[in-house]
Amino acid sequence: MTSQSNDIIAWLVPTAHHSLADKSIHIPENAFRITSTTSNSYLSSRLSNLTNHSSDRAIQLTFSQPPKRPGSFILGTDPRTCDIILPRVEGISKQHCAISFDAQSRLVLSDFSAQGTQVWYDWESNGDRTDYSWLLSSGCSGEFPSMVQRTLVDIQGIRFQVVVNDRSEDWDSFREQVDQFCEQPSWEDATYWADSSSLLASEMSAFQHIFVKNTTNEPAEELYLWNLERPWEPMVKASA
Repeated sequence: MTSQSNDIIAWLVPTAHHSLADKSIHIPENAFRITSTTSNSYLSSRLSNLTNHSSDRAIQLTFSQPPKRPGSFILGTDPRTCDIILPRVEGISKQHCAISFDAQSRLVLSDFSAQGTQVWYDWESNGDRTDYSWLLSSGCSGEFPSMVQRTLVDIQGIRFQVVVNDRSEDWDSFREQVDQFCEQPSWEDATYWADSSSLLASEMSAFQHIFVKNTTNEPAEELYLWNLERPWEPMVKASA
């Protein structure tokens, strides 16, 4: 397996041309993750069980293109907080679900939406589930879902076949990649620290104080703490 293939985690392949999932391929924010379904022989072989109407392009998840939050690709409609942008249709949340790794380096999909997500293993599904997680790969154990021929994710009608890259022959190396991937700074963190590189360590603080003024005529101010090491998290009120 080439080093380029070793960089690939998984692919999300729209199940049909001109579908809602296929629309995701044309959203500008997703452009740098798009690849041809014929670009990798393993991917092509896993798509043989789809109809001839399937998309010829896929969303590719890689180690070298990290998500906004370390170790977790967020899917939803909000370009500011999501890594894979979905079309704005009824039932899709701003942050709908995430693809990440569990403690055994297995790829998992977790829903945290209002309306839910479906995952189909071949032709079996429990329907829409909210606040629920599904295994997308079996890791080194060879257990479920390794025997499944096709894994399909249905996000309120947006349907992708998920193809997880096979790294069973170099599992130890893969686990090291996963560990580094989950610990590395996100793009937002990296941008902040690059801008702060000229500051002395003694001048840098993990928390920045933010004063929020009352918009009424009353002269009231409130103090909030903003954790610059995790800038995507909301500010925490520090005073009553």
